[in-house]
Amino acid sequence: MKLTIRKKFFIGFFIVFFMAASISNQIMSKMLEKHTMTNLEEAVTSLQYSSTQFIRQFEQLHPQNENFVVENSYKLANELSRLYGQSVALYDSEGHFLYEAVPVNRPLLMEQQKYEANAEESSSEELKQAFQNQSAYTIQPLGEGTLLYFAYPLYLNDTLYGVVRFTADYTEVFLHNQSLLRTFTGLTILLFCGVYLISLLLSNQFIRRVKEVTTATKRMTTGDYQPIVANNASDEIGELAQNFQLMQLQIQQHIETIEQEKEKVLRLEEKRTTFFHNITHELKTPLTTISGYAQIIGEKGFDDIEFLQKASLKIRRESNRLNEMVTQLLALSKYQSLVHDTVHEIVDVYPILQSVCEDLQMKAAPRDMKIHLTGHPYTVLGNPNELRQLFINVIDNAILHGTPRGMIEIAIEEDIVVTNPCAPIPRAIADYIFEPFVHRKLEGSTGLGLFICADIIARHRGTIRFEEKHGQAKINMQIPQQKHVGNMYCMFSNNIFL
Repeated sequence: MKLTIRKKFFIGFFIVFFMAASISNQIMSKMLEKHTMTNLEEAVTSLQYSSTQFIRQFEQLHPQNENFVVENSYKLANELSRLYGQSVALYDSEGHFLYEAVPVNRPLLMEQQKYEANAEESSSEELKQAFQNQSAYTIQPLGEGTLLYFAYPLYLNDTLYGVVRFTADYTEVFLHNQSLLRTFTGLTILLFCGVYLISLLLSNQFIRRVKEVTTATKRMTTGDYQPIVANNASDEIGELAQNFQLMQLQIQQHIETIEQEKEKVLRLEEKRTTFFHNITHELKTPLTTISGYAQIIGEKGFDDIEFLQKASLKIRRESNRLNEMVTQLLALSKYQSLVHDTVHEIVDVYPILQSVCEDLQMKAAPRDMKIHLTGHPYTVLGNPNELRQLFINVIDNAILHGTPRGMIEIAIEEDIVVTNPCAPIPRAIADYIFEPFVHRKLEGSTGLGLFICADIIARHRGTIRFEEKHGQAKINMQIPQQKHVGNMYCMFSNNIFL
C-alpha cells in the first residue's frame, strides 16, 4: 500500500499526539497524586500535633491517679471525633482496645468503619506501626469512597499512654482529582480534534500545490519546461510556485551554460590527470634514487668507503629535494583550499617586498648575490600573507637559478619587475615555466614555486609573465592598483576605472 503524504501526516500526527497525550496524562496524574500525598502528610502531621495538644490540655483538666486515657476514653474519643469530624479509636499502652467514637454525620464512616479489637499481628498496618513507636497512615479505596486511617503513639511527658487512631473520609479529595484528570483528558482530545482539522485543511491546500509542482517536474524530465500557473498567494506555497517558475527558466539557462562548461571540465580533468602523473614521476625519481643507493650500501660485505660517501651525499640531496617538494605541495594545497576563505584588504606591497628582500639577502649571501629594490608605494587590494609568499617564491627562484655574484633587481613602477642574470633557459622550460614540475634538475628545485605564484596572482586578478633574453631572466607581475581619491580607494586596471 502506497503511503501518501496525507496518510503519513495522519498516522504521524496521531502517533505523536497519542504519545504526547499519554505522557502528559501520566505527568498530570503523578502531579495530582504527589500534591494529594503532600497535603495528606501535612494534614496528618497537623492532626497529630493539634490532637496531642488537645489531649495534653484534657489531662490537665482531668487529673487522675491512674492512666487518664483509660479512665476517660469514652469522653476523650467523643471530644476528638466531634472536634475533627473523624472516627477516633483509643488503645491503651498494652494494645487493648478502649473505645471508638464515630461521627453520625459521616455515613461512609458509619457504614465502612471496622472496629479494631486489641492490637495484634492481624491488625491494620498503621496500627501495628503505631505500637512500634511510629506514626503511620494507610489509604483504603472502598467502591466510590476512600478512607484514610492514621495512627500514632500518644506520649505525654515521655510516658506512653497508648495509641490514637483516626479514620477520615477523603472521598471528595480523590473524586476531585479524578474529575480534574478527566477534564484535562477531555480538553486534550478537543485540542487534538481542533488542531487536526485545521492541519488537514492546510495540508490539503499544500498537497494540491505540491501535486502541481510534481506534475511539472515530471514534464521537465521529458524536456517540457512549460511553466506552472503561479497563484497570487503571499504565503510560502505561493512563493514556492513562483520560485519554481523562476527555477524552470534558470534550468534552461543552466543547461546551456553546462554545455559550455563541459569542455572546460574536460580540459581541467586532463590537467588534473597530467598533474597527478607529474607528481608521481617527481616523487618517484628521488625515492628510486634513495632506494637504489640504500640497497647497495645495505648489501652484505659492502666496504667501499668512497662509494658510501657519494651515496650518503646523494641520499641527503634527494631527501632534501623530496622534502622541499612535499613542503611546496602542502603549501599549494593550503592555498587552494583557502581560496574562498581568504580576506583581502588594502595593502601596500612596497614594505612587504622590502621585508622579503631583507630576509632573503641572507640566503643570497652564500652565492655572493645581492638584492636591490627600487620604486614607490604600490597599493593593491589583496591578502598580505599571500602577497608575501608570492614575492618570497619569485625572489627565491631568482636566487636558486640566478648566476652567482649577480644582482637581483626589483623595480616597482606601474608593475613589479624582478630581473636577474641567469644561464640560457631552454624554450621547453621557458614556455611552461608557470606549470607545475617544470624546472631544471637543480638541487632544491621542485618546479612548484612559480606555479604557486601564478595561482596567487590569478586570485588577485593580476597577470604574471616570464621572459629570458641575453642571459637576463625577467618576471613581470601586474596587480590592479588601488588609487586614493579623496576618502575612497578606486581600482584601475588596463586604464579602465572599475
